[in-house]
Amino acid sequence: MEKILVTGHKGFIASRLTARLVGMDYEVEGYDVVDGDDLLNLKAITEVVERNDIVFHIAAEADLTRMAKSTEAGFNGVRANVEATNNIALTCAQHGKWLLFASTVCVYGNVDEHPELEDKTLPNASELYACSKYAAEWLIRGYGLNYSMPWTILRFATIYGEGMRNALGLYIFFRQALSGEPITVHGDGTQNRVLTYVEDLVDGIVAPLARRSEAQGQIFNLCSPESISAIKAAQDVAKILEVHEGRSSQIVHIEQRKNQTQHEEVDVSKAERLLGWKAKTSWDEGLLRTYCWMKTQI
Repeated sequence: MEKILVTGHKGFIASRLTARLVGMDYEVEGYDVVDGDDLLNLKAITEVVERNDIVFHIAAEADLTRMAKSTEAGFNGVRANVEATNNIALTCAQHGKWLLFASTVCVYGNVDEHPELEDKTLPNASELYACSKYAAEWLIRGYGLNYSMPWTILRFATIYGEGMRNALGLYIFFRQALSGEPITVHGDGTQNRVLTYVEDLVDGIVAPLARRSEAQGQIFNLCSPESISAIKAAQDVAKILEVHEGRSSQIVHIEQRKNQTQHEEVDVSKAERLLGWKAKTSWDEGLLRTYCWMKTQI
């Protein structure tokens, strides 16, 4: 039985990944800051990587808004996303472990041509969070080039669904609507995201395990083909409450978020071609499931 290490295993995405891997009969070990584990402690990381065969590095500072609040927050976020990844990659390279890294489609930022493709689009990250994830990608590729470390980079979209982080825009929309508050949309709301349902993403994260030769040394976009604007997401949340609860929700526009990526349109054909994966859950279906869960939270 192969042993798999999952960093950040108590988080939204990694907790579901851990459960899925256990169900696939892998022996899974978690490593998470909430348990007192430290990704900046190279000695501790070395010990845990050594006793596993495969590493899914999911842990990160994923709240880009928090990283933008101050230079101190930015510094700590870069340490979490770059320095910690360097420790993981170094140890995987030293011990010949396969490293699968959770990156983000945010690395593409604002580009002139769409859709964004893994091997053709030159990323143009628009804020520090995306820059830190792109820097971590290059570190991993460098260890692979120099030391033959097997690696796979998985670029996630904005992920939603049961258990999602309360900092996510969709969570905020539902919280506001369910609490009887106005739904606040940044700017004119035309900025869009390839919002992807969490169970579809987990399918994509584990897909490389069945196609290792095709997956290693590759970058994959893992996301839904649907692009949803912020204003549409807000309107759809309001519509769900109107249909299911008979209540109306006001939508108001607030100041645009600084360094906002305006348009995401991501090509996912490579993952389908090499991994046999594509998202299955439609936006309407995923949103309804999320509403049912949010009802238990608010």
